[in-house]
Amino acid sequence: MKKVITFREEQLVNLPLNVAWELLANTNELNKFAGIFPFNFAQFSEEDKTIIRWADAKVLKMISLKWKEHVCEWVRYSHYSLERQYVEGPFQSVFWTIRMVYISETETKIYLEGDFICKNLLGRIALQATVYPQLRKMITYALEYEKTPGTTKPLAKTKIELENTSLAHAISLLKESYPNTDMIDALESTIRTGSDDEVSEMQPYRWARIHQFDRFASVELFLFANAVGLLDYDWNMMCPNCRVPKGKAAALKQLIDKVHCELCGIDFELDFDRYVEMKFHVNAAIRKVDQTIYCINGPVETPHVLAQFRVSPQENKVIDWPKFNEVLRCRVLKYNHEIDMTNEVVEKAEITYSAEGFLQREIPDAKRFTIINETTKEIVVVFEKKDWDDDALTAREVTSLQLFRDLLKTEVLAPGLQIGVGHMSILFTDLKDSTRLYEEIGDAKAYSDVQKHFEYLVRCVREHRGTIIKTIGDSVMGAFTSEFDAFEAALAIQRGIGQLNKKISKPVLIKIGFHTGSVIAVNANDLLDYFGSTVNKAARIQQQSMGGDLIIHCDVYDRLISKRPEIARLKGESFIAQLNGFEEEVQLQRFIIDEKTFHAFGA
Repeated sequence: MKKVITFREEQLVNLPLNVAWELLANTNELNKFAGIFPFNFAQFSEEDKTIIRWADAKVLKMISLKWKEHVCEWVRYSHYSLERQYVEGPFQSVFWTIRMVYISETETKIYLEGDFICKNLLGRIALQATVYPQLRKMITYALEYEKTPGTTKPLAKTKIELENTSLAHAISLLKESYPNTDMIDALESTIRTGSDDEVSEMQPYRWARIHQFDRFASVELFLFANAVGLLDYDWNMMCPNCRVPKGKAAALKQLIDKVHCELCGIDFELDFDRYVEMKFHVNAAIRKVDQTIYCINGPVETPHVLAQFRVSPQENKVIDWPKFNEVLRCRVLKYNHEIDMTNEVVEKAEITYSAEGFLQREIPDAKRFTIINETTKEIVVVFEKKDWDDDALTAREVTSLQLFRDLLKTEVLAPGLQIGVGHMSILFTDLKDSTRLYEEIGDAKAYSDVQKHFEYLVRCVREHRGTIIKTIGDSVMGAFTSEFDAFEAALAIQRGIGQLNKKISKPVLIKIGFHTGSVIAVNANDLLDYFGSTVNKAARIQQQSMGGDLIIHCDVYDRLISKRPEIARLKGESFIAQLNGFEEEVQLQRFIIDEKTFHAFGA
């Protein structure tokens, strides 16, 4: 049996534990900085009852390496480890770990640990000449980050290639269309100095969090940056289980209704609510980005997973579990059996997995778990957040923004494709007695007034984070991801009607109603449109309006006042109505919204 060669090194860094983790858990950027050679990776597969992925590389254009890479193991803010078994090259196997230990609020101890088995003398030489210096550079990575202090990631020894003239022109155009120069300056700095990862997989919400900007304002900034040619975007199709992109599309028309995930072994139907995410990247004409892959097996690839463990067949694996303030579930990779974790905190707990799935229905939040694998295969157990990535800008959210519709008018689905959007609040408006308006003031003046009324509605809807889907005669169909945004948009429309009436030939009244529920996105005459029962019901609810009011379903009303009790103080009434096209009568809530009532509400 060949001798195991060990490597051990440690370093105290002046970085908080969570900062050190986010830095070193990005294994692609870490390996790139350390000078580790790029790899070619295959998809995950099952071999000898173990989940592995084949990888290969060429070192110094001479030495061929080929190996089986096992699933990475980690516990967030604690450690991660990786095992490889080589079939070509001077090594037989490699197992290495990065551990991080909390010292104080501003200090973290980093431990590098590696176990190597070499096939021959060349392997031993490679360890001393290449591998050990590369591992030490991982600590250097943290030390360099510490100097900034902790704001700019150290870059590998590659020159950032910028086309400065194009960049300056795009920034100049952006400042003409977007008012916040501080945000524009921060975005320009990211493009000029950020790592390749930071400018190639850009999430507006994450960028906003790092730079402490408003989330919604950051989305608008990125959309304007796309319009002036500074940024491009694509649509990532996310697996609902492992939440890893399983494909990309440059436009909504390129989306397909079903996608396959080889790791989870499932086909899944896309929906805008969670499974389609919009990401941005710097325009290739402005900055060249190195797309070379150095690692795709690290913790940063699945940010919702707090811990991941390999458990051998018939093994009882004991793990110490830190306290996470998250709602979690436990799931087995590939087989997708899952159980929820409760709020009960205990010292010890068991998790037993059989060929039929978990034996427990739920598990407490234990300080120590024993994972029991009763099957004849290796399993990979993950502990993950039940909530989806808060940094993800979903298609549901971005397509419900008026700015998206204004700037990206050609973004529609392929004809015939239907994709679920999830819950949306669909709002309809209509001009009361619009036919009489045309008769009384004439077609020309009435048409002009109606256009001003449309402009007014667009402004109100946009200011409350919604979008106008379409106009239908003198009516408008709008959409919002939030019931509260839809409600407050309706209030704003009715409150400001006096200002609108000062700008038009004859005062008007607007009828408004909205409803919330699941909708489907379709291509309707090259328009990204929504349809379904929720849309139909919203239109019928609006028909109950008398003008100057707002009508909603009683279920929507109950949800609103449960979170905002002051809404119940608004002047209004409850009534029963028969909606056209629906068999059962429904209970509706009417709000009489004048300026006095609105200010009494305090909105």
